[in-house]
This record gives sequence, C-alpha cells and structure tokens, in this order.
Amino acid sequence: MARIEIMVEERSMKEFLTIFLPVVMDEFWVLNQNVFIRSFEGKSDLQKNIPSKLKAYSNWHEPIGVIILQDQDSNDCVELKNKLVELCARSGNCRTLIRIVCRELESWYLGDFEALGRSYPAFKFEKFLNKSKYRDPDKCNAYHELKKILPEFQKVDGAKKVAQNIDLDRNRSRSFHQTISGIRKLLAEIKKEKSD
Repeated sequence: MARIEIMVEERSMKEFLTIFLPVVMDEFWVLNQNVFIRSFEGKSDLQKNIPSKLKAYSNWHEPIGVIILQDQDSNDCVELKNKLVELCARSGNCRTLIRIVCRELESWYLGDFEALGRSYPAFKFEKFLNKSKYRDPDKCNAYHELKKILPEFQKVDGAKKVAQNIDLDRNRSRSFHQTISGIRKLLAEIKKEKSD
C-alpha cells in the first residue's frame, strides 16, 4: 500500500493536520491507514529523528512520501530548509517534501480571522481584519499576537478548534497555501506511482 509519513515538530501541528488534512485528501488517502502523522518534542527532536526514520522509510516496499514540517520561528527560512534538505539527502532515498512554516503554525490562524471567530464565538474578530500588522500573517510573531488578542488561546486546543473552521480560499498566509499545495502534489505523485 502506498504510504505518506508526515513528521512535525510538535503536537499542535499534529492535531491541526489530523482534523484539516481529510479536507484536502481524496478518498485514496486515509489517516492512520496510509497517512501517518508523527509529532516530536520540538525542532531538535524532529531533526534528530529524521535520519533513522528516512533510512527505515527508504526500505519501504511500496511507494512512500515523507513530509517534514518545521516552524521557521526566528531562523533564516532558506538556511533552515537547506539544512533539512541536506539532512534528508544523507539519510535515505525516499521522496521528501520539506515545508518551513512561516513563522509558525499560529500564522495560519491569523491568516483566517473568520476561522478564529468561529472557533472562539466570543472573539470579536471583525476589528482585527483590516489591521496592517495582520495583513501578512507570515511576518507576525503569531503566537504572541494571538495571546494578546485572544488570551484564552492554547496551542493544542486552539489547533483542534481552528482546524475545523479554517478556509483554504480565505486564508491570507502564503505559507499555508504553499504547504497545502505541496502536500496535495506529493499525494498525487505517490498515488500515481502506485497505480503505474
């Protein structure tokens, strides 16, 4: 069976993807059957586990794709991606997709204030829609901003709530769109490889 392995740096991204991915996957792909999301204990733990996981996945007998998602935070995006590409190249030969989430998962939430409003009904999201600092959510210190405007926000609980309401077309985060389009492309490639 074709397989997708998704490696993420923390539980909140795993919770978000668990709810949101079925919206962007076709019926060929099913979570916990041929799509698996593995969360780690931060960036260092994720990077430490990439070599052994990729070596194991490289011996998989069916088509397999590996997706690695890591927050940019304060890192240089290009340097961070190059570091992960190099780590993957030394560790195996399976197809990989690396996406750096600019700046962090919460930037995707700031890209869709309406989703935040639906997730937190008491939150008056309308007053933040046209604020200049939120026009490009990928440049915000998003978690910090969210805690300021939505004090009850918690990472894991927030991921579960927002994932149910986030909208592909409405979201202003370029990072969100690049990540989802990359995932869709890899899913299609692995599926085609399986059927060829």
